Amino acid sequence: MGLHTYLELKSVPKNIARILICYDALLQLRQKKVKAKTGAYVFALDKQENFCTLPNSEQVDLALNKAAKCEACALGTLFISRARIFNKLKIRDAGQYAHRGNIGGEFISQDLLTYFDEEQLTLVEACFEGGLTGWCGENLQDEKASLVTRFFRRYETAESRLIAILKNIISNDGLFIPEKNLSRSRKKKVDKKETVLKENQGE
Repeated sequence: MGLHTYLELKSVPKNIARILICYDALLQLRQKKVKAKTGAYVFALDKQENFCTLPNSEQVDLALNKAAKCEACALGTLFISRARIFNKLKIRDAGQYAHRGNIGGEFISQDLLTYFDEEQLTLVEACFEGGLTGWCGENLQDEKASLVTRFFRRYETAESRLIAILKNIISNDGLFIPEKNLSRSRKKKVDKKETVLKENQGE
């Protein structure tokens, strides 16, 4: 499923690695393997929506794939796809509570620094969560606060916001540049009756 080939990071430029991770993350969202959720790094849930027990010896990607559903924030979703594409990471290596189905922000943030720099992770987390929160988002510079708020408010749902972040990274050669989303003017919704009326009036 997807880019499940365990690529060697040394053979892939880091910006390309980030793009591959984002493409796979979009796939996970589209296939409903991952549900975007604020305030949750990675939660692996069973059919009753309880935390799954994940075997310590199993690979992170394979174990999470067996869960009925994963809820994840922006960084959590990036981490899931990173595990699917690159290293054969074990549950026992993924943080203190990973075997209980909860992979925490500290581990995820440190792990993603292999692929993203801290400023980028900070921007991604803050724009998704809506402000100064999380392991990376708390490091947001004051001058970026307004930018983050505008980006967050532009998208009504966690999923639409995460998709926008992932597509932004892909279209900007592996970098998240939230300003580009904000510079695009939204298409004004035109009332069909108003359009017909104007046409009849020769406008």
